[in-house]
Amino acid sequence: MLCILVAASLPLRGEEPVVAIGKQRAARSTVEWNVQDIEHALLGPIRFAVQKSAVTTTVGSERVFSQVFLSCQKSNGKVAIELTNAPGSDLAGGLRPTEMPRLVCNRPGPRGGGSLVRSDVAAKWEISTLGDTLARGIAPSALRRCVSIDVHQSLALPAGAPRPSQRIAMELLPYDRALDSVFSACGEKTAFGPVEQAPPVSPPARAAEGGQPAQPAEAPWKPARTTPKGRTNVRAAASVDAATVVKLAPGTKVLVRRTSGPWWEVKPRAGARFRGFIREDRLVFE
Repeated sequence: MLCILVAASLPLRGEEPVVAIGKQRAARSTVEWNVQDIEHALLGPIRFAVQKSAVTTTVGSERVFSQVFLSCQKSNGKVAIELTNAPGSDLAGGLRPTEMPRLVCNRPGPRGGGSLVRSDVAAKWEISTLGDTLARGIAPSALRRCVSIDVHQSLALPAGAPRPSQRIAMELLPYDRALDSVFSACGEKTAFGPVEQAPPVSPPARAAEGGQPAQPAEAPWKPARTTPKGRTNVRAAASVDAATVVKLAPGTKVLVRRTSGPWWEVKPRAGARFRGFIREDRLVFE
């Protein structure tokens, strides 16, 4: 089996090598994650994490934006990994794989000393009509034995691109704090201690006349649906750079209310629980 020598410090006392090295690798990473809990209409409660910024790959004059979703289906304790890719010229569209993705586990070798061995993680992939790939039913323990997981994709590029396909490489770090919380939701023991709670915020002072400070009136919710072309991203904040909370299918019925600028706050009419923001050009009002 192929071995990779890595410059890793010795494990902390009381920690297994995979945990210690995994936490060290995660601490050096610049990738940030957004974690959400939702109630799926069919699958029940789910906790998922998605990068706050997509991985960008430049191909000639085009850019490809790639994201990975790691989720835990709490009802059965299984993990799913979803990969989405879109060209910058059509962010609502998708790019199909030319071959099934690969997940490569890097884990401590039997000889210790900081060496890692590589092996594929077994995954059965499904491909959506837009080209997104999804592997579900993965045991969390199969991923937590890895210091890191290399995600390899090969994507078919749109007509006019300088080459027919492009390889995309991403990395999952199971001992990142955000991803640790997803694995914990699936029954894995956390690798971190309890998070300190922020002190409670004092209630606002009363107005001079003795009444409560006036609160601005909130805009009313109104019915709408997403546009019929492509998926619509629900963002965690009113910005195209904000993390994607969920991707809605064409024509999904939602409730929205106006915020500042071209963004609308959104929530579902029924079913899955989520909150976020959608650009006005991705909405059809009823």
